[in-house]
Amino acid sequence: MNKKPLVIVVVVLLLCGTAAWLLLKWRHGKAPNVPPIAALRVDSIDETKRVVTLSDGGSSDSDGTLQSWRIGWGDGKEENLSSVPQKVAHTYASEGQYQISLWCVDNLGATSSPPALTNITFDFEKRQALAQSEAKREAEAKRLKEEQASKEAERLEQEKAMAAEEARKAKEQQEQETKRKAEAELARQKAIETQAAIPPPPDPLAKELPDKFSSNQVIYTPNGAALGEFRILKEKIEGKAPNGNVLVILAIRCVNFPVTPIVTSNWRIDGKEFQIPGGRIRANLPPGEHDVTVYPKGKEGSLPAELKADVTVQPNGDCIVRSKK
Repeated sequence: MNKKPLVIVVVVLLLCGTAAWLLLKWRHGKAPNVPPIAALRVDSIDETKRVVTLSDGGSSDSDGTLQSWRIGWGDGKEENLSSVPQKVAHTYASEGQYQISLWCVDNLGATSSPPALTNITFDFEKRQALAQSEAKREAEAKRLKEEQASKEAERLEQEKAMAAEEARKAKEQQEQETKRKAEAELARQKAIETQAAIPPPPDPLAKELPDKFSSNQVIYTPNGAALGEFRILKEKIEGKAPNGNVLVILAIRCVNFPVTPIVTSNWRIDGKEFQIPGGRIRANLPPGEHDVTVYPKGKEGSLPAELKADVTVQPNGDCIVRSKK
């Protein structure tokens, strides 16, 4: 018997067993490959043109890298990509419901399982119903807007009518007030004319009263009576002159009887004298201090012989008069 073929068979079996043991040992020393996880994102859906645009929604591989992608559009068409899908568009031929699938493959050939899925529907009747609903909503909004505009116009018209009525009443009241004032003025004129025909009653503080008041007539002091203290007063400020001075009207007045007129007066302002009929003078004074002296002329001692005052004209145009005893 020839033992050589038997030895060869034994050696081959030993080698195969050794190789199988080494392979099992190598595999047990390394972790198995983890399949990737697919994710997709629908960017837009044009229901009128039946166009869908999608992108990778964040597919990942925990122990490797992604190498390729495959999209199943649900209408029997597929698309293989070697780069990350970014806004990949697909047009469907007809209405209907479709399920889109996205697979990704890692660097070791493992494919995501299950794939990322999403469902889309192109429904003409649904779109038509939505369009009709939108049209109805817009028509209702338009109706409400027109109704609101009509109410606003009606409100404005009412306000306009009310304003016209108020204007009419105001005009009527103004006309009545004008008529009343005219009647009152006419009655006053008639009263003046009636009173002018009646001699005035005697004044207990005066005698020989003039018929008309003027600046060159005097009320005389009765025996045993006194009109009161006379002073130099600021009667009025008329404003500023072109040269910057202040126009001031100064007057001699009785404190207790301010309407007492004066016959004539000699005025001295800062040493300059003025002969003035009556007891008033318009002085053109620059800002500053001024010395004013008046020598009023009355009858039978009814007026003081001399009056003095310090007049201060301020830069703002005001005037302060301080009478001296």
